Amino acid sequence: MIFRVPFLSTLVSDVFSCLFFSSSPVFIVHSLAAVNHRVLRMSASVFASLGAVIHSFSSPRSSHRVPIFEDKSNPALLAFESSLLEQLKSTDETGYLSIEWLCQAMEMVLSTHASAESFVPELQLDATSSDRKWIDSFLDNSIKLLDTCVTLKAAVAEIESYCGHLKVALRALEKEPIGEVQLKRCLEALNKCMDALKRRDDAVNHLGHRRTKLENCSSMLRRMGERLNMEDASNGNSWIAIYTAQIITIFVYGLLSSALSLKPRRSLSSISVDAHSSWSVSLINLQQRVKEHIEKKKSRGSNLFLEELDMADIAVRKFHDLIQEILQGNSASAKGITVLKGKEGSKALQALLMDLQQGLPALQSHLENTYRNLLRSRMAFLDMPLGS
Repeated sequence: MIFRVPFLSTLVSDVFSCLFFSSSPVFIVHSLAAVNHRVLRMSASVFASLGAVIHSFSSPRSSHRVPIFEDKSNPALLAFESSLLEQLKSTDETGYLSIEWLCQAMEMVLSTHASAESFVPELQLDATSSDRKWIDSFLDNSIKLLDTCVTLKAAVAEIESYCGHLKVALRALEKEPIGEVQLKRCLEALNKCMDALKRRDDAVNHLGHRRTKLENCSSMLRRMGERLNMEDASNGNSWIAIYTAQIITIFVYGLLSSALSLKPRRSLSSISVDAHSSWSVSLINLQQRVKEHIEKKKSRGSNLFLEELDMADIAVRKFHDLIQEILQGNSASAKGITVLKGKEGSKALQALLMDLQQGLPALQSHLENTYRNLLRSRMAFLDMPLGS
């Protein structure tokens, strides 16, 4: 097989031109640097082609294409992947699906998006018409991620409403003495807390089965993860960075969809990634540990995966039963004992409420910032000129 280097004569011409037709040393240095860059890109292309030929002769035929990547010696890409690896390692600790942990995961999404955006100018220069299919896929995914972000923000708002009802319930028992009117007001607010979880985000799909919007988002994210593979990123460093940002966003959005759902019927889906990068194994391990954590919660009968909301829901139900017991008590002595229990329960519930509501503004803010990043990236790709 003969390998042709079609641009060799052009490169030689460029060298002679910059040496003999320019009087500016600075121009000569920049020109030679540009020529050197083109030589390196040609070399990478030739060796990639040679690798493909060797692979085609040495490997048996298979339906699975093994993507061949460019040399990832780009310092910016190596720094990008190294930073992501460190964030995945720091995220892979205890406290899965707590609000603090989810905020940390969202910070990883924001950081990955910010780093990936730095590769867009290079992509705008190098993109060709052959990249149209990948760009269309990215734009399609970005719309779905924007829709998912809106749904997640609405789910967080519902939890904030839950906290509002719980505040009303606890405020009803603040003043002494606690009488029947205050107890009934507290009970009514607790009922609203429980009802808010039952009817949250109900939707009816085209088959007539009741599914929540969050469950629909989880299914959509699962399909996106299944379709997205590393062949999409095989065109160069910039594509790898954009691909990585999509993978991390889909993964974390999937976690949020599960954490904010009530009685999710399907287990957390895993995104299959090839172990080509330093961060791949860490992501695979993190997915597995989170999935095991969720399965343990399900085996204990938990209806909610968000740690603080699950603990608050359990306490609300117990407190609801206690208030009912106080209202139904006959003797004054029995009522006095249960009222004391009610005061203790109120203090415990107040602490859980503080834990739940403290992290919600940060989570909502992270979702808003991610929405802006997704929108900005989408606009950049919509306006991207494609060369021949």
